[in-house]
Amino acid sequence: MNFLNQLRQRNTLLYYAGLVHLVAAGFSLFLILFSNQQLLGINVWIKPFKFMISVGIYLFTLAWLTGDIPNKRYVRLFSWQIIICFVVEMGAVIGQAARGLKSHYNTDSAEGAIIYALMGIFILYNTILVITLTYRYFRGRFPQLSRPYLWGVRLGLLLFLLGSVEGMYMSSQTGHTVGAADGGPGLPLLNWSTQYGDLRVAHFIGLHGLQVLMLLGAWLGSRSGTRQSGTRQSGTRRGTYWVAGTFALMLAFTILTYWQAIRQLPLISFWQ
Repeated sequence: MNFLNQLRQRNTLLYYAGLVHLVAAGFSLFLILFSNQQLLGINVWIKPFKFMISVGIYLFTLAWLTGDIPNKRYVRLFSWQIIICFVVEMGAVIGQAARGLKSHYNTDSAEGAIIYALMGIFILYNTILVITLTYRYFRGRFPQLSRPYLWGVRLGLLLFLLGSVEGMYMSSQTGHTVGAADGGPGLPLLNWSTQYGDLRVAHFIGLHGLQVLMLLGAWLGSRSGTRQSGTRQSGTRRGTYWVAGTFALMLAFTILTYWQAIRQLPLISFWQ
């Protein structure tokens, strides 16, 4: 509860927006359990459930990150614009699911195509907003933050933007599955294809690598901060190297899974 209180104090708007998404995810889980309606062989409420969990975590992440930005006017405008982006995005995902229709790649009707295009416009705008936040983290001075954590944030934001670019490429295709139509056999819950390439894998790694690098940087920064002054500087330097090395590995894995997908190979081919 202390973490949630800190989160609310750092950015009240994004905290409550994230909380709404996570509560809504609980309602969608209820619908998954008691609804038999399917789309492409999958319960129609699984997609909204996954999106609400992912967006809720994302909004909490932004709430935490903006807490260290000194320009409060920028933070307020940034927060409201992020919220508007996801009101549109999640409104489309939930509304289309309720109607038993696809939200993504829906070109079956003019209405479906317009909704899909509108989602793309607002997600692109969300990416532009994150670029402005990334710029502030690279240009700003944050003496209150440990170097491992600061570089975890900076590199995590770069990885997030890479995942966003890959998502734009994915959206420009006819589906996220490469080599077959969407809707075939997939991994439990995630539904990533187990027979063909799936562009969602690299997209997922890129987007959520932000949280991984933030948490790693925070942990390494706290470890170096508890050491005696004689070893603190070297510990901070090693922590920053560990963050940079982890970023390089995640970057390589993002690129590898993208390359794998466009060659029509499923993620599980690594273990086959």
